[in-house]
Amino acid sequence: MYVENSVVIDRPIEEVFDVATCLRRAVVWRNALISSVQTSTGPAGVGTTFEQEVHFMGNSRRNTAVITAYEPPCLFVYQHVQGLSDYEARFFFEAAGGRTRFTVRLGGAPPTFWTKVVPETLQLRWARALIVQEMNVLRDMLESGFDFEAALERS
Repeated sequence: MYVENSVVIDRPIEEVFDVATCLRRAVVWRNALISSVQTSTGPAGVGTTFEQEVHFMGNSRRNTAVITAYEPPCLFVYQHVQGLSDYEARFFFEAAGGRTRFTVRLGGAPPTFWTKVVPETLQLRWARALIVQEMNVLRDMLESGFDFEAALERS
């Protein structure tokens, strides 16, 4: 399964990278992400691990995510290595005159229990719709000056 989407955000690349790649703050803008807690020590970078709870297609599962590439402010990659399914999320960032083009590519195998009951075309449609919605929420929050840290403190 492979899904890709891009959005242009009217914010500097460093700000978009900082917010979009913080898996702890991702619970604020990612609808499918219920929780995300760093389980390794130190600052985020290659090898950092997170325990996440993800809700998708009516099911909630715990995942272990590991950051596999961290190249500010252009590239961020993490993999779900245990849990709902094995997949990779690649985030690309391109500066464009004070704005940022943010692209997400998701790839991997869908959970086996879904493949038995949900056609792959429908899985792809649901995954793409979710990614588009989440990226648009992130864009709107960033462009409005939303305070992600304050939102985390309230939850």
